[in-house]
Amino acid sequence: MKTAKQLICLFFALGAAVLADTPDPGQKRLIERGYGMFIHFGVNTFNEVEWSYGKLPASSFNPTNLDCDQWIRIAKEAGFRHVVLVTKHIDGFCLWDSKFTEYDVANSPVKTDIVAEVAKACRKYGVKLGLYYSLWDNSEPSFKDKDPGKYVDYMKNQLTEILTNYGDVCELWFDGGWAKPDEDWRIPEVYALIKKLQPNCQVTVNHTIKKPGKPRSMRVPEDYQKGDPIRFWPVDFRTKDPNLVRADDPKEFATADGALHYLPFEHTICISDRWNWFQKKNVIPARDPDELEGLFYWCTANDNVLLVNLPPDQTGRIRDNECEVILKTADLLGIRGGDKPLPKAPVNQAAGVSAVSDSVLKAGYEASMAVDGSLERSRWAAKDNVANLTLSPETPFHFDKISINEHAEIKELGDGFSQQRIFRIQEFTIDALEDGEWKTIHEGKEIGAARVIRFVTKHKAEKLRIRITKSSAPPSLNLITVSDMSDKPLNPEK
Repeated sequence: MKTAKQLICLFFALGAAVLADTPDPGQKRLIERGYGMFIHFGVNTFNEVEWSYGKLPASSFNPTNLDCDQWIRIAKEAGFRHVVLVTKHIDGFCLWDSKFTEYDVANSPVKTDIVAEVAKACRKYGVKLGLYYSLWDNSEPSFKDKDPGKYVDYMKNQLTEILTNYGDVCELWFDGGWAKPDEDWRIPEVYALIKKLQPNCQVTVNHTIKKPGKPRSMRVPEDYQKGDPIRFWPVDFRTKDPNLVRADDPKEFATADGALHYLPFEHTICISDRWNWFQKKNVIPARDPDELEGLFYWCTANDNVLLVNLPPDQTGRIRDNECEVILKTADLLGIRGGDKPLPKAPVNQAAGVSAVSDSVLKAGYEASMAVDGSLERSRWAAKDNVANLTLSPETPFHFDKISINEHAEIKELGDGFSQQRIFRIQEFTIDALEDGEWKTIHEGKEIGAARVIRFVTKHKAEKLRIRITKSSAPPSLNLITVSDMSDKPLNPEK
């Protein structure tokens, strides 16, 4: 008879037999889901904080009009295929009645088992259930025990609860792995338990990929290279919130033995314009649907996945302004109601084309940085408030849509996490060189995080020129996208 350790080794050896450049069946289901809703809700929601450390009383968790059904109804209507519910954040407060801690909903004024209610609503609306569970736990005494096995046993007990009592779980999202030495989590042992209880559940640990030669140093997604070392193994997909991968995101990453493994990437973003995960008392502006549409296409391309965080507020409901924005985004994508296939990202005809500008801040900020396949970090930056940028493709553009992402100045809001984005461009014009003649095809005001111009008729242009005619300070653009959406419904130019 084989020992438990031998069975675990055999299990992983069989898994490694899958081709490194091909997703396995579970990963294919993850990729097909493609678009999910993150749900951060917990004791932090009622205390105006993003992080807490196990000291906030359970009695402060007190939603006045809890409606988990509304969460999943909105998810379905917005076209999300799955949700990922935060069952326990780093504070250790549990959204179910756990037998292994008193720090949970059973000891709060509203004793509803949130995990059970969300699971029930998921079954009702046909939305897949995923769960987030923080490895890091500031309320559990065994977390600080010298023997890491004691806390691993605690985790396994709680994971057994949430993976056996609520039906099928499509994915499990671990976080907080930086709080201890990586090996102390005993991920192979925990992973084996998960697969025993939920064979189809896809597993990740946040900050999945590390820098070569630096065991505890995470790799920024834009810098991922084929063969980069996997920090936590085994896992089924990569995460590193809240960063974005580049357009040519690789998929093959290496374990310690040098074997390559296929790992898709799941992006996590906030619907909030302030990057808060937990809701605050005051209403916070949401991102514009144009930006969310662009992020959808960027984040679901190349076999990757997008989670958008819509956190319920102190009443226990998702706020109207955020519901409105995510439903408008669904309309732009054509997925309202959740029964239509997810749209594929259109080809960006501007990617890698020749780009020049009459104003460049300094080396490293040339016009080419706005068409280099990066949305997050590289950018064109001008040295003057008024500047032109011209794109010259090898063959003419054929397009009915142009998207422009402006780089933002970041203002920290004082909580150590939340931020406000400040934009500079106040007026701009787009010209097209058509049949050898420059014609103005759009005049606009602010660009902001994303400005999408949809044209009723298709344009053919030998060149495109973006003229920044007014800005509060030298402008900067992260990305320009030129695409043909003619096979999709067109909206009037705006």
